[in-house]
Amino acid sequence: MMTCRCGGPLRLDLGHISEAQRFNCLTTARLLWKCCLCGRSLWLEQAAVASRSGSVTLAETKAVA
Repeated sequence: MMTCRCGGPLRLDLGHISEAQRFNCLTTARLLWKCCLCGRSLWLEQAAVASRSGSVTLAETKAVA
């Protein structure tokens, strides 16, 4: 699981993902991660996420409302 510098867990912003799907650019869109504790945002390229965490499971991709 990826964590923020404050120690909180980072979750994918599923609103951003759905917008990327809507505009048909999901494969090239950067991923927006948000911290559940402090609210900071982190933009990462998809390749960087895959190399950092191996594989992102569905349990780790809960929505941040």
